[in-house]
Amino acid sequence: YCESAKHYDFTWFEMQHSALEFKDIEAMIAACPRVAATPMIRLPDAQEWHIQHTTDIGCLGVVVPTVDDIERAGEAARWSRYPPTARRSSGSGQYNTIWGPVQPPGGNYRDTINDNMLVTIMIETPTGVANAYDIARLPGVDVVIQGNNDLSSFSGFKQGSPEYEVLVKKVHD
Repeated sequence: YCESAKHYDFTWFEMQHSALEFKDIEAMIAACPRVAATPMIRLPDAQEWHIQHTTDIGCLGVVVPTVDDIERAGEAARWSRYPPTARRSSGSGQYNTIWGPVQPPGGNYRDTINDNMLVTIMIETPTGVANAYDIARLPGVDVVIQGNNDLSSFSGFKQGSPEYEVLVKKVHD
């Protein structure tokens, strides 16, 4: 991880489809704090405890898959940032040890993380496509991406087919 992370803008830790656990990712981040690649985790869902663990171990981004509506997207945004912007609790992880000392003078992790957290939502179903505009404009959602294979699976349309491309364009637009 430390060697690879020097060469990229971000590291996507995969927890939706892997056996990685929070303790594994926490150890990697702690092994080389302040590496160039921003650490992000793709979670299996938008549950508060998953997002709290993600932020407590020092990740600066969450990726939430298979989002169908603004309620689920709102959960991701809500638990990723501190009040008054959102509802994240103070936690007690390694995040301040890793990121606190590199903040601007007079600032610290708690004061700046709301502006530095990246919440990425994945659209992978026709329902998500139908709600993509509302999801994208939700405060706290920073990025909307599309899961091509799952969108094909959930829609029943082959990638590249005219029907599939209509869905892709709608998410894009």
